[in-house]
Amino acid sequence: MESAATEETTRIPAVQFTHVGLYVDDMKSMVSFYRDLLGLLVTDQGEHTGRSLTFMSRDATEHHQLVLVTGRQVGAETQLLSQVSFRLADDDLDSLRWFHARALELGATGMEGRDHGNSWSIYFLDPEGNRIEIYTTTPWYVRQPWRVGLDLTLSNAEIRANTARLIAETAVRSEPVAQWRRELARRLDEGDEVPYRSIWIALRDVAFTQTWIEAGGISTRCVEAGPKDAPALIMLHGTGGHWETFCSNLGPLSEHFRCVAIDMVGNGFSDKPDYDYEISVYLAHLLAVMDELSIDRASFIGVSLGSWVAAKLASVHPERVDKLILLSPAGLIATEGNMARIRAERTRAVEDPNWESIKAMFDHLIAEEHNRIPDMIALRQAIYRLPDTKNVIDHVLILQDWDARHRNLLSEAEWGAIAAPALVVASGKDHNEYQNTAQRVAALMPHAQVLEMPHVRHWPHFEDPETFNRASLRFLLEP
Repeated sequence: MESAATEETTRIPAVQFTHVGLYVDDMKSMVSFYRDLLGLLVTDQGEHTGRSLTFMSRDATEHHQLVLVTGRQVGAETQLLSQVSFRLADDDLDSLRWFHARALELGATGMEGRDHGNSWSIYFLDPEGNRIEIYTTTPWYVRQPWRVGLDLTLSNAEIRANTARLIAETAVRSEPVAQWRRELARRLDEGDEVPYRSIWIALRDVAFTQTWIEAGGISTRCVEAGPKDAPALIMLHGTGGHWETFCSNLGPLSEHFRCVAIDMVGNGFSDKPDYDYEISVYLAHLLAVMDELSIDRASFIGVSLGSWVAAKLASVHPERVDKLILLSPAGLIATEGNMARIRAERTRAVEDPNWESIKAMFDHLIAEEHNRIPDMIALRQAIYRLPDTKNVIDHVLILQDWDARHRNLLSEAEWGAIAAPALVVASGKDHNEYQNTAQRVAALMPHAQVLEMPHVRHWPHFEDPETFNRASLRFLLEP
């Protein structure tokens, strides 16, 4: 006669050990070690709750077999192991519920359910405090890290529908898991070469024109793409920038909009008059551009300074604004440390525009090294080598002076009075000033929503154009 324990064991659903999470000090060296030793490829990287995570695998059916997590502790309470994970059959929520109930029966503590988009998971602690994960995969690949709560009291159909809805609402990068597995299998078979990226690669199949227009007496470098009779979408770069920051957005967005991207006054290859460029100057130039191009009303994408100018336009000329997309927004608060950093960094680059000083700016703008592409650095270097750029750099950086910045900020009341629908992008790796501004202005504007992009820095539209373009089109096209 079998014992009760044996009878219980025979009813345990099939479960497979799949991955381990390790706490690390040096993420770069650990990634290199496991890549070179075991042939693991990076499948995703991101940040959550202040920790950086790298997911690695060499199995096309597994999103990750190893997770490296920053935050290793030393001393008496050393933590090396993040968790041990076990995988159930695909899309097996019934077995997940079984393990949820069984673990609680056996005295497991810290039970938590999570929906990662690509898996439904439960986490709990064993009797000695080791963290255990048991999970089943969903029908989707979702860029990680991504997590929301999981309610196992819902039916299987309700859980699947809820996951699909949240993926759509958050506009996280996603695709059918079978498609993602095929692509990972190809990478494993062919090697993990990072695809070559350049400005021209992004624009090679985009019909666009570049020209210089006269706008309020300013010779203005301007690019257009999309049907002339489509709704207008104007793109505004950040301090010291140029229109090429939008090179990966023009194609998808111009399928639906008349896209116009400019080098704002004093920036890029546009004219650089000898006076300070405060918000009123940028605003007058923008209005002159719109008038010159016969654009009565438009939606706007603004990055940093560009978002400040777009918000000011929506505040003082609401009749000319349809919708706003604000990335790494500025214009509500000011911090002396961030202003001093920007002034020192940009001044140094203009006074000595060598490759290293120019690239140092992009280290603060872009999170991942492979996205700091050489031709973007070379283009900025060419601009900063212009004699006029050196002559007007103090005019360009006037908004990094305490008094000037404060007299140009929009008040909370002004932000709160902006009636245009707005999509505010919160970049998880950006400077705290921009992260705080994103959340605060989104709370102030009555028709604003937040798009969280935790894995990018100051140029989310350039760093992850697929996610940004998809979310932007959804927002701009909805009634």
